[in-house]
Amino acid sequence: MKISAKINRIVDNPEYATKAYASVTLDGMFAVHGIRVMDGENGLFVNMPSTSFQDNDGNTKYRDTFHAITKPAREAISKAVLNSYNYAIEQSQVTEIEIEQTEGEEEDIEEDLSENFEPVMT
Repeated sequence: MKISAKINRIVDNPEYATKAYASVTLDGMFAVHGIRVMDGENGLFVNMPSTSFQDNDGNTKYRDTFHAITKPAREAISKAVLNSYNYAIEQSQVTEIEIEQTEGEEEDIEEDLSENFEPVMT
């Protein structure tokens, strides 16, 4: 079975356990959306899409709407999603550029612009 994983959205908040949302395609025929990459006590793991419901005692419970039946299938899906997540994180770090502005730099830029500015008359 061919499993393709795609990271749909990275959650950029260190306070949240959810780090990303993903989708997988199985053999190019079935798509599963709403898979989450989670950060737990033992590191990153994949959480399958689920729905919540109230049990007879009023407690909120969760039930997976999709899950792998066998351990090798579950491991393959997890591996594909985590590999895709790691790649997405790596790519975002490679392409992210941050420019720090030092104090007083803004005034210097404004002075440079005003010194070199010549009005054009038409």
